Amino acid sequence: MQIPPPTPRQMYWNRVLLNTFWLVLFVYLASQLFVYFSMSAHRPELSGRQYTLLHIWIPDSILFVLLLILEAVHRYKPLLSELLIILTSHLYGILIITNLSPDYHVKPLIMLLPMLVSMIYLKENYLRTSSLICLFYIVILFLNTSIYDFTLRIQNIIITLIFAAVSLTGFAVIARGKELMRSLENSVKSEQELRIQNIIMDRLSKIDPLTDLYNHKTFHEYLGWLIDHQQSNPFPMQLAVIDIDNFKKVNDRYGHWVGDIVLRQVTAVMLQHIDSDDFAARYGGEEFVIILTSKTLEDSGRIMENILAGIAGLPISEMDNESVTVSIGMHEYNGGDSKSSIFQQADDALYEAKKTGKNRIVIL
Repeated sequence: MQIPPPTPRQMYWNRVLLNTFWLVLFVYLASQLFVYFSMSAHRPELSGRQYTLLHIWIPDSILFVLLLILEAVHRYKPLLSELLIILTSHLYGILIITNLSPDYHVKPLIMLLPMLVSMIYLKENYLRTSSLICLFYIVILFLNTSIYDFTLRIQNIIITLIFAAVSLTGFAVIARGKELMRSLENSVKSEQELRIQNIIMDRLSKIDPLTDLYNHKTFHEYLGWLIDHQQSNPFPMQLAVIDIDNFKKVNDRYGHWVGDIVLRQVTAVMLQHIDSDDFAARYGGEEFVIILTSKTLEDSGRIMENILAGIAGLPISEMDNESVTVSIGMHEYNGGDSKSSIFQQADDALYEAKKTGKNRIVIL
């Protein structure tokens, strides 16, 4: 199974932890140098060449090389970065503890570092492994402590309780973090579903479900917007009103389901001939409207003639390969028309086409 690449959020936290490791290294080195220069006069054993080599330069160089390896893995093998960061956190703690003076009795608390790193990743298996390593380390502490050194044993018991408290807190933090993540995922999912529903509802409010054309309401909104836009940026515009001739006879003779097929066929022919800048809508029943823009009246007239001829020449198999015809009324916007007047003019032209024989275009 192919492992998915790390997400940007995972890459971000890997980067944060790497930066933290660099910071810890610099603070650790600074503290070592501070002890070296401030205590060398009082503790000559801390200023010897062998001591600085074994307890400062060698362990710090190892930590430095580890970080360089982590940087290379983070850049070139990001899938391994998370696991290696967890392993490095343990090595970090072990190296620092090993090279600190036995006088620092709280140094076992450095082993909290891998536990805290595990919490950041919100992975129980990481924290479980870190807790087991800490438990193993505590056992070693007790085995190396004299049974007569009650103070150190009590201190080790306190450290054990701190480890246990941090471990239990870590599991609680991980459980709470996962719960919040699930809650966030559910919220995002609900928001997406709501957005999809809003898109669907918006489409249903604007689109005719049978023909997938815009509906009556959207036509009036768009026509009003175009007329308002004409005031600042005039452009040629024509409105055509199209009506299927004798459509009631189609329904009465073949049934309404065939009438629906006819409506879709007529829609297909109209969409085939108009441009992407034009607007087509089902006005109601068997009546359609088309708004043509950025064309001369002659060009728009030719488009309407092509639609007229295309519909008349289209055999419909459900009607025994007979065809239907349409009548078209068209009016060109003249600059002084309102939304109602431009539609009224086109509708009057349609009435004239119906009255004078149908299957024709009248332009007023």
